[in-house]
Amino acid sequence: MKYRLYLFSFFILSLVFSGVVLPVNAISYKTGVNENDELIWKCKVCNEAEMNLIFGLGWKNNSGIFQNLSRGTKMKWEINTVEVNETVNKIEFSIWYWTLNKNWGVQDNDSQITYLNNPKDYTEELNFSIYNSFVPFWFPIPVGEYMGGLDLNAWYDVDNRVLPTLNVDISKDAIGSGYPNKGIEIIAIYNDEGILNSYKLYIKGNVVIIDIALDFLPFYVIPSIILLFTVLSLGVIVYIIKKCKSIRLSTPNLK
Repeated sequence: MKYRLYLFSFFILSLVFSGVVLPVNAISYKTGVNENDELIWKCKVCNEAEMNLIFGLGWKNNSGIFQNLSRGTKMKWEINTVEVNETVNKIEFSIWYWTLNKNWGVQDNDSQITYLNNPKDYTEELNFSIYNSFVPFWFPIPVGEYMGGLDLNAWYDVDNRVLPTLNVDISKDAIGSGYPNKGIEIIAIYNDEGILNSYKLYIKGNVVIIDIALDFLPFYVIPSIILLFTVLSLGVIVYIIKKCKSIRLSTPNLK
């Protein structure tokens, strides 16, 4: 009996040290968006004067993610293709830059975002300074695990305690002389689909300069709409039943 126990223990230890057990913990990353999905963000705060001081006068006219940004404007993405394979996680999308016009019209640009499917495959320390937002508007999912697996530079801190959050702290002149012209902080929160849900850019004193949020119906609105539709439908049915009864009662009994 003891011999069998020793043999079994040796077998388990062999599996562990040979790495056979390790793949159980491997994470399969994918996209949380689908083809033809529409994503819309709304700008709730935009202190343009302060942004001019921090980033210069051209910060919203350089075809970046902030192009034409101002308070009350919206930006839309329409997902065209989604590609996930052993190497990359990629989306291609049409983009309508920030506008007050409710009629979106023709898209302003086509773009794409590509990630290596395994965040550990990046060989260099990363930052997202290619975006003038300094954070992406989309990540593969599970987003918390993906962000946590990236080797990000000292500007970034990943916080997955409550919601997947990317905290950014960039000091004055960190990118170049006078850029940014003040120290800035960013809090970017992502939803379960890897989509940027909330973006806030601050300066010293917790003064919010930019506030962007994913534009969607509040959680209580959809049930309310369903309830209203149900009540109206029942009302129509009751009215039709009463009307039919009234017609029957008013119709003379012909023999």
